[in-house]
Amino acid sequence: MRILAFSDIHDEEIALEKLKKFYDSNEFDHVFISGDITNHSVSFAEDILEKFPNCYLVPGNNEPLAVMEFLKSKKNFIHEKRVELDDKLNLVGFGYSNITPFNTPNEYSEGEIYTRFGRLKIDEDTILLIHCPPYGFFDEVRGKHIGSTSIKQIIEEKRPLTVLCGHVHEHQGTTMLGNTKIIKLPAALARKACEITITNKNTYVEYVTV
Repeated sequence: MRILAFSDIHDEEIALEKLKKFYDSNEFDHVFISGDITNHSVSFAEDILEKFPNCYLVPGNNEPLAVMEFLKSKKNFIHEKRVELDDKLNLVGFGYSNITPFNTPNEYSEGEIYTRFGRLKIDEDTILLIHCPPYGFFDEVRGKHIGSTSIKQIIEEKRPLTVLCGHVHEHQGTTMLGNTKIIKLPAALARKACEITITNKNTYVEYVTV
């Protein structure tokens, strides 16, 4: 299974065009988008779905109400949903972020994250597509960790195969949390993305600039 994954494009039209060109010149089975598509524009969200009609996506913390209403009506929107994939794998989506200092539209308390996220069906064959990283993993900004403690706890308890996350523009990389591979996606507004190949539950990651 080959996946093109990106996050945090934030209305950047040139980055979107470059991603589409890269997608068209390669062979991918899926496109996964980890939130913060737009800060204000329904039309940009429409462009995303026009260019990647079979993508799966979760909302970030910045999508406003009008964009959320548009996305919720689409099959691509998998916040708090599970989708069965090929190779006996499944995809579970969870967007939003924990509380930020910026009062963005889509924020949950840690308690609400644990309740909502924890009731989803997640297993060792799950690819998690989330927006906010787990606490302590690619989440340090100005010396402070801003990831979610509840997301970290759920990953430790349910042990999914792989986690894809965005939110913190300053970081990219991969690491392990127990048996789970954490993949921190770069900010697509900088024209960066991730190629992910999963074969026999082995996950390979390549970071690309488009």
